[in-house]
Amino acid sequence: MAPVDNPLRFNYRADIDGLRAIAVLAVILYHLRSTWLPGGFIGVDIFFVISGFVVASALSQNPVNSFGQFILQFYARRLARIIPALVFVLTVTALLASLFIPRAWLSGLSEETALFAFWGLSNWRLQSNTDFYFAPRAEFNPYTQTWSLGVEEQFYVLAPMLFFLWVYAQQRQQNRLRRSAVILLGILAFASLVLCAWATQHDPALAFYFIGARFWELACGALLFFISTMRQQDSKVWMLPSIGVLLLPWCGVFIIMLAFIFTQTSAFPWPWAFVACLGTLCILGGVGANNTHPVRRALAHPSLVWLGRRSYSLYLWHWPVFVLLRWTTGLETVSQYGGGLILTVLLAMLTYRFVEQPLRHNAWVERRTHGLVISFFLLLPLAGSLTSYYFFSHLERVSLSVVSRTPNDWYGSTLSIYSQGSARPCAVEQEFVSFFGGTERILRPKHCEPTHSATSNTATLYVLGDSHAGAIIPLLEQTSATLGLTIRIFSFQGAVATPYACSYLDLQAPMDFGRAPGCVEFNEAVRERVQSHAKPEDVVLLASLRMPRYGDQWASFGIDNMQAKIDSADARALREAASQQIPAWLSPLLRDGVRVVFMAPTPVFQAPTFRCADWFNANNPICIGKNQQARLELEQLRQPIVVRMQKLAEDNPAVLVWDPFAVLCPGDTCNAVVDGKPFFFDGDHLSNYGNWILYPHFLEWLRQNRLLQPNG
Repeated sequence: MAPVDNPLRFNYRADIDGLRAIAVLAVILYHLRSTWLPGGFIGVDIFFVISGFVVASALSQNPVNSFGQFILQFYARRLARIIPALVFVLTVTALLASLFIPRAWLSGLSEETALFAFWGLSNWRLQSNTDFYFAPRAEFNPYTQTWSLGVEEQFYVLAPMLFFLWVYAQQRQQNRLRRSAVILLGILAFASLVLCAWATQHDPALAFYFIGARFWELACGALLFFISTMRQQDSKVWMLPSIGVLLLPWCGVFIIMLAFIFTQTSAFPWPWAFVACLGTLCILGGVGANNTHPVRRALAHPSLVWLGRRSYSLYLWHWPVFVLLRWTTGLETVSQYGGGLILTVLLAMLTYRFVEQPLRHNAWVERRTHGLVISFFLLLPLAGSLTSYYFFSHLERVSLSVVSRTPNDWYGSTLSIYSQGSARPCAVEQEFVSFFGGTERILRPKHCEPTHSATSNTATLYVLGDSHAGAIIPLLEQTSATLGLTIRIFSFQGAVATPYACSYLDLQAPMDFGRAPGCVEFNEAVRERVQSHAKPEDVVLLASLRMPRYGDQWASFGIDNMQAKIDSADARALREAASQQIPAWLSPLLRDGVRVVFMAPTPVFQAPTFRCADWFNANNPICIGKNQQARLELEQLRQPIVVRMQKLAEDNPAVLVWDPFAVLCPGDTCNAVVDGKPFFFDGDHLSNYGNWILYPHFLEWLRQNRLLQPNG
């Protein structure tokens, strides 16, 4: 959304500021708690229409001498309105995020979004991400709200030519050229609407973020201004009957209320964004709208106008405030909601007073040439982006979070930071190969010491599993370096959230039940690859969680009684159905002397460790269990899966079970953090340090079972 234009210069209408206030309040309520106003996010669509209308109105009053002068004046004013507050909020947010948000898998996307946002391009970055706007992870990116600014600024890169033609024709009374400009803008708007409708079903991220699918919304506002101006000036143009003039704003209110209540994310932007835009157009009414109409008088109430004037700063600040609270104290209780709202309003007031206003209406700036003004305001995002990049690049010094200050303990793909050089007789190169919709990650030893027996190791370790196979990459990489062993890890990342991960024989449910699209085909291809390529000395490691999770990195699943869930009739029936499929998926792997190793379930905690490791987030409501879990309880939870694994091992000597549970939980209480060192990154994935603790046990277990040892 764009900031408020100068009310003293462009036929100011107080009701438009009031409508801005309604829109920003709707967005804030939705982002605070979506169930309070299910369609509150359509407030952004209201802003789009208002912005198109107001900017067209402002441009129509600029004298047109040349296209170059028109463009320079246009961008000088747009930059003065948008850039100061945007750069200020983004830079402050980058600092606060660096201080209080622990680096995690989302960090790369968040930081890139921020750097793109300085230049009005964050919607491009978000569009290319697999997580959609309505996905839970989006609530933890403190810069997500800037996508709409990107759409608006890109519109004002594309539209000025048409605006110039219309204003030029208007001021010179060239009606044919004026109509041509309107028709061309209408054609582009219609094409954009068609793309939006198509992409909503076929590419939701493109429909939501792409300027081409949102162009029509801003164009509607501009077309309303152009057409209503022409209607006033040309008596031949059809005029709306007086009863229509009276009813139209009421219809707009009704339509927007419907959109606020009934908009569905699965049918957005099309058709619900169209509904919101239609309601906004009805309330705006165009040039010469009756400001004494009850709806417009209500919107012009001083309290709404006050909020509307500050709507830009409110919009910029509300999202990072809410996100930072989610990362620290939490945002789940009434007091936290109230604190978030108060903090948002205070920051918006200060930004409006000391950042927006001083530079927007600065006499010294207004006396400079348009080229100089544009250059000055382009230096601000350059300075802001460089400052933010410094924060992001030096988290180990800037951050207050132990996760960011000691990253090697929390995440990584190698244990060499802990080991001595003598423990790594080989270097390891990594290669990534696309494989049937997933990835084959190959760890290949190289430059092995000639005197070490690892040079004669011809065995291969195949690792099949879900994200928990990826979580033991550091352990596997160290094993490759120590044994001179080639390791091939197969992983599949589904595009949508599903009840069960894409595991190979997770023993919880059948392979074709509750998996991401393409998962079964991927695992069938993996099975054929191992069956056709594995040698007698090779080993297949099936590494997966194989237990229900209490939550993911972003939210608790609200499971009050995990034991009851595991012991339920439905869970038992799914495990039995999974057992029936074991021969079809296990037997092909056991040909020609290949050994199959099941990795037994490791401890599962109720909260993500990395979000509960610091003093400022330890009391976050998500931190259930305080990074601890009773060992006896966890032993009972994993018993059905462990019993099934042990039975498979008893029935077939080529099947073994590697159980690392005791190493990760040696006492009566399992701890995610021991002596300040994390064993787990989140509620169930091992940390880098946890891999280091587990590695000696894995190596010794392989030696005892005479698996994967060098031939020498």
